Amino acid sequence: MPLPMPPTPPARPWPQIRLLTALALLLAATALMLACGPVDQPIPVDGEALPAARPVPADGPDPLPPAQQEGGDSAGESGAAAPTEMPPPPPLPTLTYPNIRYGLHFEVVEFEEAQKAARGPSGQRDAAVEDSVVYVEIFLSANTAEVADWMRSKGVSPLYAADGYIDAEVPLSLLGELSQQDGVRGISRPAPVKPGS
Repeated sequence: MPLPMPPTPPARPWPQIRLLTALALLLAATALMLACGPVDQPIPVDGEALPAARPVPADGPDPLPPAQQEGGDSAGESGAAAPTEMPPPPPLPTLTYPNIRYGLHFEVVEFEEAQKAARGPSGQRDAAVEDSVVYVEIFLSANTAEVADWMRSKGVSPLYAADGYIDAEVPLSLLGELSQQDGVRGISRPAPVKPGS
């Protein structure tokens, strides 16, 4: 005799569950809005009139608080007036070598300052400053072959050179001069490669 089939589980009422979830979220949002509702308005006492609301100008609401617009002091007891506009952001520092990307630029400038400090007031080298070699990407708008030849004349062999691009290991002491060569529009460290890429 064949075994009876087990009863199939009843179908879940997904549309009703979604509707109830949406209703619960709507009720929670409504309760939150009511909890953060408008500030209590003053109630007139013994025939006292409420202050008249200021009319909104045709070109939109006033940008300043009422106390400042009517000549009042919104700063309170301190006596200092509140600023009416944001001050402009501070200017960005002027880069010595604008074609060298930000982080690498500061490495080059720091190295050059250390070299100057090592020379001392007499102009002769008082201490040795290590000239690190960094792996860089050089982006060019023109003159790729000429820049590669210039690098070779300085003792640096490009690892890879193609039209508009050079990969090389360059000493920090040479990067500033390299960045000023005709056609160089950017020098940066390559982005790190993610494992598995």
